[in-house]
Amino acid sequence: MLFLRVGGDAAMVVLQEDPGEFPKLHFAFTIAEADIERAATVLREKGLAVTGPVFHEWMPARSVYFADPDGHDLELCAPGKRS
Repeated sequence: MLFLRVGGDAAMVVLQEDPGEFPKLHFAFTIAEADIERAATVLREKGLAVTGPVFHEWMPARSVYFADPDGHDLELCAPGKRS
């Protein structure tokens, strides 16, 4: 997989050679690190199934995953600082 950020913090393009299990309709939105725990709590309070926060060492970032009413996979991503 190759991840490319486009438009500053606006979006990310993912190029994938092997279709594998990666979701075809995946939308990620940047969120502040300070807000990620609260966002996960609010989504759960609204009755959504939420995974995370999950820490991704390779980015680095913390992400929360959930689905919208149409079944699209959504992600709130809080980029961290590289050490």
